Order: sequence, then structure tokens, then C-alpha cells
Amino acid sequence: MLASLLFALKKLLSILLLPPVSPLLVSTFGLLLRRRHPRTGMAFAWSGLIALWLLATPLVSGWLERSTYVTDGVADLSDAQAIVILGAGTIDNLVDYDGQTVSAFALERLRAGARLARQTGLPVLVSGGVVWQGQPEADMMATALQEQGVAARWIESASRDTGDNAALSAVALGRDGITRVALVTHAFHMRRAMEHFRRAGLMPLAAPTLIRREASVVAGDLIPTMRALSQSWVALHEWLGWVAMNLRVA
Repeated sequence: MLASLLFALKKLLSILLLPPVSPLLVSTFGLLLRRRHPRTGMAFAWSGLIALWLLATPLVSGWLERSTYVTDGVADLSDAQAIVILGAGTIDNLVDYDGQTVSAFALERLRAGARLARQTGLPVLVSGGVVWQGQPEADMMATALQEQGVAARWIESASRDTGDNAALSAVALGRDGITRVALVTHAFHMRRAMEHFRRAGLMPLAAPTLIRREASVVAGDLIPTMRALSQSWVALHEWLGWVAMNLRVA
């Protein structure tokens, strides 16, 4: 019960600290403050609005995402004993797949992991549980992986976050004496994921997917888009997770 309460609190704090909620809260605070302190209140109101605008631009969101990268390519996987593919959430209310399946991000990771498995012949572990309700993500990941011609040898379906992914994967793989794993996740998630896996006693080797390259800046990069705002959210979520992980150790 306490663990579930702490998990819910962590999710609530994440919502409050990340865009679009955080800059909107700053602007709201400024509007409430301006009756007593007009200049200070308007400064807060405009700060929140400008921050939201910038976070929704491809220029800022691209820089934020690249700032999370630990690597710009796949590591030497010759010593890997297994492949671990991390989940990335699910979608529901579908008219097929029994109403629920893996998210687009998770499918990108599964495609990369399946391709790597076919190239190397290494066995695969999929990791992902139930965050709030529904089917375990790892079960759906195993199904999606099977559709690409690769069978998952291990299905870790009890994890709720990256720390759980690492700890529970280490237990499952440890039974077979496996410590060196090719870790498949997005490049923006790789640094935090690898650190969690190291702390769990494994030796992760980076096998990232979806690396965004540096590009020339054009005028359109300052025009806000929903895609860019989502990209900023992902990058800031990773930084928030990195800080929280290190605070727990401290």
C-alpha cells in the first residue's frame, strides 16, 4: 500500500514539474499575484508563457533531447549474452488487440530489438508491468515481438518504472548466469537506463534506437508544435528521473 502511494505521489510530482503544467502554473501564479504586485505578477505570467512557447519549438526541444544522450551509436555487442528490451507504455480503447497494445515508442524499441536478435541470435528479455491497470506490458511486448518472428525467452511483467526494469531483469537473468546485456531503448532514455542496470549488478551495452542528429537551424524551428512540446516533455522527464535517481542514492 505504501509503495503504491509513493508511486502515485511520484507521478503527481512529475506532472506538476513538467510541461505544459509547470509553465502554466507559473503564469497562473503571476496572474493571481498581480493584484498586489502588478510588475512582479506580470513578470511571472509572461515568464510562464514564454517558457511554454520555447519548449514547444523544435529548436529548444531538439537541444533538450540531445542533451540526454549518452551515446550516438551502438556499442560493441560481441560480449553480450542477452538482449533486454525496455517497455515504453501502452495504449488502450482500441478496436483490436483486445483493446490494448504497446505504445508507438515501445513498438520502436521492439522493432530494434527484434532486428538485433535476428542479427546476433541472442535470447531476448522484455520488461514492463502494469502501471495503473490493464494487462502487463511485457505480455503485449512478447506478442508484438513474436509478430516480428522473434520469441522472448524471459518476460518480466512486474516492473512499474526503469528502476524496477533493471532490478527485476537482473533477478530473471541472474538465474541463468547472465550479466552482460545489450540494452535496447531510445537514446534519450539510455543514460538513465544504463545507470539503473549497473546499480542492479548487470553490465549494460548500449543499443539505442531513434537518435536525433544535429541539423541546421531554420526559421521554422521557432514555431511551436505539439510534437516539439512532447519531445521537450520526454527530455525533461529524463532529466527529472536522473536527478531523482541520484537523490535516492544520496
